[in-house]
Amino acid sequence: MEGVSSAAVEVLVQNLINLFKDEYSLLRGLDEDAQQLQRTLGMIQAYLNDAEKKSITQDAVKIWLRELEAVAFDADNVLDEVSYHLLHKKVHKMKSSKDKVLSCFSSFKGISRRRDMALIIKQINATFECMNKRATDLGIQSMIVNAPAAAVAHTSFETDSISLDPIFIGRDDDLPKLVSMLTKIQDDRIFSMVALVGMGGMGKTTLTKKVFNHDRVKARFGSHIWVHVSQTFDAISLFNKILYKLTKRRSDGVESKDDILEKLQEALKTKTYLLVLDDVWNEDVPKWEDFINSILGVSSTKGNGIIITTRSLEVASIVNPFHIHNLKGLSDEDCWSIIKVKTVDENEVPSGFEMIGRKIAKRCQGLPLAANVVGGVLRGKSEEEWRFISENRFSDAKGGENISKILKLSYDHLSSPSLKKCFTFCSVFPKGREIEKHELIELWMAEGFLQPSRRDDMEFMGNMFFNVLLQNSLLQVATKDDDGNVESCVMHDLVHDLASSVISNNADGSIVARYKFFEEESSPIPKNVAKHIRTIFLKGGIPGTIFSNFECLHNLTLSGDYKELPNSIRELVHLRNLNIYDTEIVNLPKWIGKLHHLQTLRARWELVNLPSTLKYMFNLRHLYIHSNTKLPAEIGKLTSLRTLPYFTVGKKKGYQIEELGSLKNLKGWLEIRNLEKVGDKEDALKANIKQKPNLIDLVFEWSDGREDERNDESVLEGLEPHANLKKLKISGFKGKRLPTWAEKMEVRDGPQGSWVPQDNLIEITLFGCSEIEEIPKLEHLPNLKSLSLERLKKVRYINTSFFHLTWLKIEELEALECVAEWLFFENQDLKHLKLSRCPLLRELPDGVDTLNSLVVLEIRNCENLKSIGNPSGGARQSQGILHLLSIVNCGELMELPCEMLEWWAPTIEDLSMVGLRRLKNLPMLIDCLAKSSTRLKYLLITGVPKLMAASSGSVESWDLSSLSTLSIDVSVEWSREDSVGIAETVDGMLQRCCNTLSGLKLKGVENWEWLPQSIQNLTALWWLALENIGVEELTQWLGNLSSLRVIRLRNCNKLKRLPSMDALRKLVVNDCPELRIDSEWHSHHRHLEIYVDVQPV
Repeated sequence: MEGVSSAAVEVLVQNLINLFKDEYSLLRGLDEDAQQLQRTLGMIQAYLNDAEKKSITQDAVKIWLRELEAVAFDADNVLDEVSYHLLHKKVHKMKSSKDKVLSCFSSFKGISRRRDMALIIKQINATFECMNKRATDLGIQSMIVNAPAAAVAHTSFETDSISLDPIFIGRDDDLPKLVSMLTKIQDDRIFSMVALVGMGGMGKTTLTKKVFNHDRVKARFGSHIWVHVSQTFDAISLFNKILYKLTKRRSDGVESKDDILEKLQEALKTKTYLLVLDDVWNEDVPKWEDFINSILGVSSTKGNGIIITTRSLEVASIVNPFHIHNLKGLSDEDCWSIIKVKTVDENEVPSGFEMIGRKIAKRCQGLPLAANVVGGVLRGKSEEEWRFISENRFSDAKGGENISKILKLSYDHLSSPSLKKCFTFCSVFPKGREIEKHELIELWMAEGFLQPSRRDDMEFMGNMFFNVLLQNSLLQVATKDDDGNVESCVMHDLVHDLASSVISNNADGSIVARYKFFEEESSPIPKNVAKHIRTIFLKGGIPGTIFSNFECLHNLTLSGDYKELPNSIRELVHLRNLNIYDTEIVNLPKWIGKLHHLQTLRARWELVNLPSTLKYMFNLRHLYIHSNTKLPAEIGKLTSLRTLPYFTVGKKKGYQIEELGSLKNLKGWLEIRNLEKVGDKEDALKANIKQKPNLIDLVFEWSDGREDERNDESVLEGLEPHANLKKLKISGFKGKRLPTWAEKMEVRDGPQGSWVPQDNLIEITLFGCSEIEEIPKLEHLPNLKSLSLERLKKVRYINTSFFHLTWLKIEELEALECVAEWLFFENQDLKHLKLSRCPLLRELPDGVDTLNSLVVLEIRNCENLKSIGNPSGGARQSQGILHLLSIVNCGELMELPCEMLEWWAPTIEDLSMVGLRRLKNLPMLIDCLAKSSTRLKYLLITGVPKLMAASSGSVESWDLSSLSTLSIDVSVEWSREDSVGIAETVDGMLQRCCNTLSGLKLKGVENWEWLPQSIQNLTALWWLALENIGVEELTQWLGNLSSLRVIRLRNCNKLKRLPSMDALRKLVVNDCPELRIDSEWHSHHRHLEIYVDVQPV
């Protein structure tokens, strides 16, 4: 029998101790009682370790622990109300006698006098002293309590780094086999399915993620969708999840399956997709048949892939995949390799450790999850501790029982009660739910699990706890941002079971759950249960009056069709975290300022403004709003703020930039707008930007449309940032010179100190700085990865070096005449290069084809560009990986080296050539590309004279087997003879992609009196757009295209009639004056959406 965890009790007791240290030690007349209660709580704390051990075998001790948790919970609530009362009194002192702004504040009906507080403290003291006496009677031993344990213990041998991702070892055969299988899926069916089967903890999800994120797989499919299914297999819910992954927009909850499928169809259009259904349990054949039939109707594009992961071979057999991949256990050697990486990184393992470690690896029974978890437990421990764990904490149990014991071992070795509470809290989320990192930390903070130290704040502790749980594989990385920082996590199902079991391990059910995830279909929560709940997630349609039942609530997340904040929330005096992001609330009531304890407010982007009472939310640390939300006056009074994404400067008192001065704890990203309303450097200095070391992403923005620059240079000089800055954007600056710190990208070390480089900068954007003639010096910034130069109208030369860029954007530099010769040779890591609207730029330097990492190359609207440089084959290190090449409206470009395109051809997926009126060698280029490219999916060619007539003879050798979208404009400067050749070429191209093409646009000339015959063989065609085609009637065989859903017609002046097309769902007609849609044709197509010249028919 398991004992009761003391973690919950210990966290509550520690919170009470801290509360007295922080809040009540300064209250005269309460000193003695408060100090006595602190001593009593200290004694209680000393009993907890022994009580937890004895609760395993002694029911009386177990009952004592449960009763103690209830007492501590009640005491925490009462004292929190006292704290609220003190804050409420502070508000009334801030008000003037005539101030009516806070009329929404009702007087606090609870504690109102000092003697009431003294009485409460005495009563709480007596209760805890009674619990102390019972502990002595039960024989619970008092043990000396040291300072709270650190979250991460120091290791007994040196390590370099912490691995946050699961270690991926032992799948050298599985990964390439699955990648090859998916990338070679045939285009003869809508989708092909692969099933991964293996017991829990075998690594199915980890392996699938490696496949899902593999470069070749990403290149093979247009859309990538990951959905966690778990034990509830509901088609509407699944399709809603798929739709959300594609569009990031949630359904309104009342749509039918057909409505959702229609939206899915629109979202996917002609893209191929890879769909992962993770952790599937459903063995209901009719449900599977319904799902598969529905997904077949969503897209006619062929060659899609579906992966399912499941523990059940029965599930895999039902879905009839073309391959079932049985995942086998790892070898003992592989398990030991995982443990080594988790514990010592790349260091040598001392021999004594290795011998013990290999024994432990054998006990993992081939399960990667077990090896990862055990590695996290062993990290930082001594040889003696390894031996003790090996000899005492493992059994010879097999399968699921063994992995459960290993997971429990990891939980037991978490180094502090607060960390254990953070872990078990995660079970409030449904299995498979991605949990956003910062949101999770803020939820922990609101629960009181994160106790700050003198040096570290709660957010720092939360981040440390989060990383420890990742390191121990109790949480797993779900997503990362572009800089490699973890954005969200997920909890493995088996780990979720452990966390749930720790919370619910009460034989008599005497302790009510404190957390609840409440959906529309959930049963109502009884009032006697609601009053104990501290965290709740409510989705849609819940009566607004219900909130008064949740009198102890700390965390509240609302989603669904709430249009205003329910009034009963104003009574939630304990509330720390309010999330209304996923609601329809656009205004907040004035009484929101009554929530004095609130630490985090997440509002939706459409929120119009915040009430003036916000300044009374003294504990607010994180305010998540959109740039369009108007802040109230005196935001500077919220001195606890860490997160404030936007600040718009005003002229009036309370809205000026000095409001930022007192916000010393700001961190992360801050965008300061309307800087033209700042007077000068002295005013700008009042923001104290330089004294905010945790602000790492800054945007300084002046408004558009100003005629004069006023004091821009002076103001920007006063906004000198801290040296910790990582990302900087300067927008709308109209000074002629940047101040010293921005020109040199250096900051002063102290008021009169020397200049030091901003070595931490990784991203710089200069936007709309229309008067500067030189860009900053950048060659000394070793970590700079991204540079965007936009709308710098007077910059003629880029006269600074930069190295190791991965992203370079040069746009609308109207005076730019040339780009430095070294640009490409010194930036071999460049992945994205965009040049746009540089009308004086005549040529690019040689070497663009030496950029072995280049994925995207866009050159647009450079009207005088004549050359993009000569090929430099000798300098190439490896085959190129370019995926997108777009050259648009470069009218003077005469030649694109065929050798260069040939080098890129094997990997190009998306090719656009538009408005290249002087390009001479396009036929040769197309011929070269079509023979070498195996991945080309999107081809757009328009506004290029002499397009492909010369290539008609060689079209039979082209490989267009992957092409899904083709858009060709043949309307420029054609003679009748040319049009015949072009028609033959287009017809030949369509024959080469008849099984894959799902989208086709043809813009022709009026002497084209027929459509290419090969269109009738396009079995996957989903949409067709015809412009300026000279036919009088669309051919009857269009009605035989069963996949065709959308037709768009424009400027077809001779077109009079349409054939019957039963599969069609949407028809859009513009400027086709002779076309008549009669009632008979319309009645035959009753399910068709029809728009003629924008108007629905």
